[in-house]
Amino acid sequence: MDSYQYVLPVSAVVLESLVVLRLGARSMVVRYPYLTFFVSYTLARDLFMFPIHFYWPNWFATVYWQGETLSLFLRFLVIWEFFRGLFPARSNLHELAWKALLIVELVILPALLLLSWRQMSLHHAAYAHLSPAFEQYLSLAQVLLLLAPAVVARYYRVPLGRNMWGLGMGFGVYLCVCSVNFAGLQVSRSFLPYWQLLSPVTFICMILVWLWAFWDYMPSPVPDQPSNGCAKQKVTTNSADSDPHCWGGDKTQ
Repeated sequence: MDSYQYVLPVSAVVLESLVVLRLGARSMVVRYPYLTFFVSYTLARDLFMFPIHFYWPNWFATVYWQGETLSLFLRFLVIWEFFRGLFPARSNLHELAWKALLIVELVILPALLLLSWRQMSLHHAAYAHLSPAFEQYLSLAQVLLLLAPAVVARYYRVPLGRNMWGLGMGFGVYLCVCSVNFAGLQVSRSFLPYWQLLSPVTFICMILVWLWAFWDYMPSPVPDQPSNGCAKQKVTTNSADSDPHCWGGDKTQ
């Protein structure tokens, strides 16, 4: 491997270290434990790959894809962190957003995994480690899981702090690019050089967004009291007929 090819993995390690340090320095480890665990695992995995590359290069592909497979499932922790940040347990919208998340988990997620399984069975011998079809559909399912609470928050005008905005935006774009990237790899193996470059670059961009978002502790504001219009509406109307947009606080007044 040429020296310039170390730029991306070294950059990733440096940025991941900075994110972990900022999370620890601002006492956000307790507030965002699932995100901290995901970034810490990714940092440890990337650091571990350097001695593997230098001393046991024949094991590099196997170790890399085993760690990548585990990372795929640890992404669900980031989605849960995003949900927790938007809708705390005591939030009025917590139950509603949780139902939307369950619909995606119980209906859409199994359907996408079934599609990936059927597509993998057609090309079971084409890939020695992880099938691109599996990562493509799993990334797409995770995009929908991330989108479900985001749509609820948007509809009910729940304000997003910088922490949650950066977490959702960075992770969402990364998952979308991953899904498209692996889909292109299945269409043509000539896409492999672009995949090898696009995947780490997209990941580094996501870590950069997270570094900006979590440089300081700026959570989503939770309105303690409803707005004036909502308060008046509660007096004159039944709660079942009230404007659902008032649940997040009407910011247009």
